[in-house]
Parts: sequence; structure tokens; C-alpha cells
Amino acid sequence: MKEEIYWFWLCCSDGVGRQTKCKMLEYFETPKNIFDAKEDELVDFFRIKDKLMTFLQSREEDMLLKKYQSLSERNISFVHLESLDYPEKLKKIPDKPIGLFYKGRLPLKNKKNVAIIGARDCTRYGSEMARFFGRELARAGVQIVSGLARGIDGMAHTGALETDGYTIGVLGCGIDIVYPEENYELFMRMEQQGGILSESPPGIKPYGGLFPQRNRLISGFSDGILVIEAMEKSGTFITVDQGLEQGKEIFALPGKVIDVKSKGCNNLIKMGAHMVTEVSDILEILYLDSTKVTCMSDLMEGEHFINKNLLAPNEKMVYSCLRVEPQYLDEIISKAQIAPQEVCMALNRLIVMGGAVETTRNYYALKL
Repeated sequence: MKEEIYWFWLCCSDGVGRQTKCKMLEYFETPKNIFDAKEDELVDFFRIKDKLMTFLQSREEDMLLKKYQSLSERNISFVHLESLDYPEKLKKIPDKPIGLFYKGRLPLKNKKNVAIIGARDCTRYGSEMARFFGRELARAGVQIVSGLARGIDGMAHTGALETDGYTIGVLGCGIDIVYPEENYELFMRMEQQGGILSESPPGIKPYGGLFPQRNRLISGFSDGILVIEAMEKSGTFITVDQGLEQGKEIFALPGKVIDVKSKGCNNLIKMGAHMVTEVSDILEILYLDSTKVTCMSDLMEGEHFINKNLLAPNEKMVYSCLRVEPQYLDEIISKAQIAPQEVCMALNRLIVMGGAVETTRNYYALKL
């Protein structure tokens, strides 16, 4: 068998954990040597005999070859530590994965990567900021890394795709499992336009213990980590802590001091993280050109997304009443001080033009 298949076998073999596999590699030097090892040579690596038996049974060549061949049938690629395509950044982290499964393509080695992470249950402000920073960083040539979770992760990926940028999602389950299911369409788009990657073999379902493991890969891929909305005690800080150990730049978007979902970000800034209020704050730290990205002041004026000269007076009035956070229709009518039917007509026009969005029934917000 090809050497690559032995690596594939070791990554997929049952009955042995990730750290034990690394110890076995140190001792036997190659996956082929582990595959060919006798039972008495392996017994010291297993505390439970049943697990050793399971491991030994996985060395069935016909079954192994079928599993390996099925990867290409499902558009799954595989790289291992000695592959030429193995990501260079991951080789430099402690506890580097011995193999990776991916769809789409891997990040380019000569470009900067920024991870955008934060709360799953985020506010619309956090959601729009993740999309904005994902889009503008991608526009500047930065590759966006995140975990394809709901909330901040998914919106960061979405923003990067809006400008045809590259983004990769690192999963806490098998590469063939869409989790959460609500991200199915995003998953498919990223497979075509970017990449999806997992350390876990195909078929592995998501469970709590896998997510801290995958977080070290999110930070490992990245040159910098941007946190957008995180509570004081958040799983986001697992990625931040790993990033600090790996020597990565840490960025945080500030939030209101009374907002519990921004407390984690505000604390990060107090502890020395780079405070971010513009995309250029990140690009300058990474020594990248920041002249072509949208400034936050321009964004709030809406100049990049809607031509105000094309708006009728009523539409301008309604547009000026919109905010990032959704407002109920009655509140907008009260602010605009024009007839309700005129407000509704203006909102519909603004939605068509891309200046507004109906977030839920009768709640409207500025589209950034």
C-alpha cells in the first residue's frame, strides 16, 4: 500500500486517542511501522485490552482500501504531516494534527489569515460587524478562518464570500457532517469558493470534547484573531488562549459596558488585546495595505451601499431613522413623522435598493 494510506489508517483507527497516536509515531517513526507492529510491541500504548483489540482489528487491508478510495468519491481530500500540501502554519503549533480531511481548497501559504470568532447567540450588531469585517478583510486579500458555527462564525464566512474572498471553516466533527444544519447552504458555498477542514475522520458526529481540539487549529491557521462579542466566560477564550500560546495577535471589538455579550471583548482590551474600531487597525498590525477598505464612518453613512441621490424625500427621511439594531415599524413611523403608508412604501423601496432589511416581521434595520 502507498504510504499515504498508512497515514489515513492511523488517523481513522479506533481504540486510540490523538496523543497516543503521536507517541506511537515517535516510537515507531512511521505509520507503516505501526501497522506492521506485533501485538506485544503495541500493548504498552493501551491501558484497556479491548481498545488494543479494536486497534488491531482495524488493520484489515481490503476494508482500509475501500475506506480510502471512498474519499475521492465524496470529494474529500486528505493530507498528512509529510504531505507537500500540509499547511505550514499548523506544522508550527504544539500538538499539530497528524492528518487533515478537507473539501474545497486549503489556504494559500503566502497570504495572511485572520480568525473571526465570537458568540453563537449574538446580537444583530455583532452579526453585522462579523459580516463587515469578514468582507473588508477578504477584500484586502486576507483569508478568513472560523468554525462554521451559527452566529459570529457563520457571518464572518458569509462576509468573505460576498466579495469573492477566501474563507475556511474548521469543523468539530467529520468533514461529511453539516453542523449546525442551518448552515447547510453556507457549507455548500464554502466547499465551492473556499474550504472546509476537519481533523476528525468522516462520520464522526459533533460532541463537546472535539470543539476545544478544533479551536487550536483555528488559532493555528491564523496570524491574528478577532473577537466579536463574547461573554465574560465564553468558549471563545479557548481559542484566544491557544492563540496567545502560539504567538498570535489578538484583536477585540469593543462593546457597550452594560452589554453582557461584550464584556469578554472589553476585558480582552483591558488585558492588552488590540482594540479594533476600523479594519485598518488589523491590517496595519499585519503590515498590509489598508487604503482600499471601507471606513466605519463611510459605512454608517451608507455611501458604499446606497446612493442617497436616488432617494425620494420620504425615503431619505426613513433611511435616516434606521439603525443597526432592528426597530419596530411603529417606532420608525414615530421618528419619521410621516404617514404610515408612506413609511411602509419607503421601507420596501429601501429593501429593494439594499439599504434596509426586515430582520423579523415588522422589524427593520440598516443593512451594512
